[in-house]
Amino acid sequence: MMQYQKKLTRKNAALVTLSLLMCALAPSKALADEVWSTEQSDVIYQEDRGSTAIWSYENNGESGSIFIDGLAGVFTDRGSYTGYWAQAMSSLRCDTYREGIDGEATYYWGRFEISFIDPDFPSRWHAHYGLCDRPPTFPLNGTPLTP
Repeated sequence: MMQYQKKLTRKNAALVTLSLLMCALAPSKALADEVWSTEQSDVIYQEDRGSTAIWSYENNGESGSIFIDGLAGVFTDRGSYTGYWAQAMSSLRCDTYREGIDGEATYYWGRFEISFIDPDFPSRWHAHYGLCDRPPTFPLNGTPLTP
């Protein structure tokens, strides 16, 4: 009986060690936990696609997406990134199109530049956006909404 308990204890210890190691090595996902309030609307981290993080927002009843190059999978030590926003309608129709929220092409988009203020989750950020290829000059500030 004692020999059986030793084997069981060693097996349990090995499982606990393996479980802890797997948790430590697993990437931390902040997706869906990251929501920010801005001057215009709430912004939600939706998903990663390749190296691009995709955020969503709703502004004046219009849904849109923000595609941020290089942010996917980066949950600590965040810095500055560029990308673009896109939605179905806007005040200016661009000459070229970009991918929109539903994967369809849209002529309503603009450049987006963002800098995270705090390196780790939850982080505040400051961004600028523009219309089409124009320089991003409109400011936007994100404050994390945490439960």
